[in-house]
Amino acid sequence: MNLDVLTLMTMSSLAVVLCGISFILNTSFTRNDATGRIWSLGFISGIIVAAGYGVAAVTPNAWWGLLVGNAAYIAAVGALWCGARLHNHRSPRLWIVWVLAFVVAVITALQSASEGEWAGAPVLWLGLTALSVLGAIELQRGRLRRTVNGRSLSIVLWIVAVFMFARTLAFLLGGPDGRAFSTYFNSGVAAVVTMALIISAAIAVSVLRVERGADSAVGDLSEGIFSRAGVLSAEAFGQTAEDHLERSAILRGDMALIGADVDRLPEVNVAFGRAAGDEAISAFAQTLRTTVPVMAAIGHPSAGRFFVLVAVASETEALAFAERIQIALVDAPLPDRQTIRLTASLGIATSFDHGHALSALVTAVEAAVDESRAAGGNRIVVGTAR
Repeated sequence: MNLDVLTLMTMSSLAVVLCGISFILNTSFTRNDATGRIWSLGFISGIIVAAGYGVAAVTPNAWWGLLVGNAAYIAAVGALWCGARLHNHRSPRLWIVWVLAFVVAVITALQSASEGEWAGAPVLWLGLTALSVLGAIELQRGRLRRTVNGRSLSIVLWIVAVFMFARTLAFLLGGPDGRAFSTYFNSGVAAVVTMALIISAAIAVSVLRVERGADSAVGDLSEGIFSRAGVLSAEAFGQTAEDHLERSAILRGDMALIGADVDRLPEVNVAFGRAAGDEAISAFAQTLRTTVPVMAAIGHPSAGRFFVLVAVASETEALAFAERIQIALVDAPLPDRQTIRLTASLGIATSFDHGHALSALVTAVEAAVDESRAAGGNRIVVGTAR
């Protein structure tokens, strides 16, 4: 059975609409958080892409449909990247996507009279290549790197990036009627790639959202300004840390941010049940509360990860605090399971090396924690200087 280009594009549009509506409804009625809203924006943009290209295909001289479709295509792929950044507790940087979408829309409008259906195409494809690469890299960072779905979606985005870049080269070198372009990169093949991207993205981000909800029984859920584990929630810690760092900079003091990840938490959940994992997180939090200085700020950004912001006089003192945490964990087994002794992957970033900006400290300490985890855990890694 041979499928013509119009049939493939129609199937692709139908897949976009069905997956988009399903994800948007699930986000609205289940976990309506900031990450889910950005990813929903991506699926809404995908539906707009289908509508815009549909109008351009069936209505003569409907250049505005192509303009809307091109700009929305950038927004759809860009939202995947922005949502991944937010999932990793990083700034979403949506403004980059809006600027790129605006540039594509302007170029499409300027070329609509001369280029017809290919107006703005090379710029669009290069923009999609860049956003796909950024999204693929982000899905291999932070907490997303530890999930199968994040890595799987990253592979799909790498494939899309390679396809879009090759399509751009084939178009620029041979034009739309060139043999390479018409054979390997025509609209029918592009529709198949789009279907693969949309279906993969819908499945992956849906599971990631569910996993995030499951991880937050003790981690992300909060009671007032505190997480369920009894320390500051992610938002409250961010506000407190910003204030402490600003005052420290004014008074020319120095601070250290210590990051700690509970080692082998998924294995504890599998071997002893979810209750044991929740108990491990709560015990970890209590160990931090009784080990670090009284005025230190303790935050709980995600299920198994904690931050401690403490005033220090030297980098050696920051390392001493981290060592105290490491020793206290080993000396205190879980109350109801005496055979389980917790360990942690610890990372340190200080204002001596990274300044007093919270974002810089968090980036450095997360890299240090990830390095500690990659080396097997139960060790301390000091973040490198800028």
